[in-house]
Amino acid sequence: MKVPGSIFAIIFLGSIGGLCFGRVRLLTVSRAQKIESVSGLMNLVMMPMWIFSGVFFSHERFPAMIQPMIKGLPLTALNDALRASILEGTPLFHQWPQLLVMGLWGGVSFALALRWFRWT
Repeated sequence: MKVPGSIFAIIFLGSIGGLCFGRVRLLTVSRAQKIESVSGLMNLVMMPMWIFSGVFFSHERFPAMIQPMIKGLPLTALNDALRASILEGTPLFHQWPQLLVMGLWGGVSFALALRWFRWT
């Protein structure tokens, strides 16, 4: 498969996505009472993203009314950015909206996790 995008851009986007989801995961588990409840909490957070973000089918098929919510999901931003980079060769500076969404989710999640995390 020929990839018109930059390998650096693909690695960068994957790294930003990994950091973002690591921070979302940290926020999710920061308030868990038991280790057994962590898996359920992660499913509660990730399942809507898997359904709505275009992982399994296009997010454009959902009603226009919920499109802004879908565009605000970090997995939608990561999918759109990686598809644009890998399939179309879109440079990183044209993907600033997706990077902004992932950065906001990562930053806010990390700040809240630091505030709410408790050692049990």
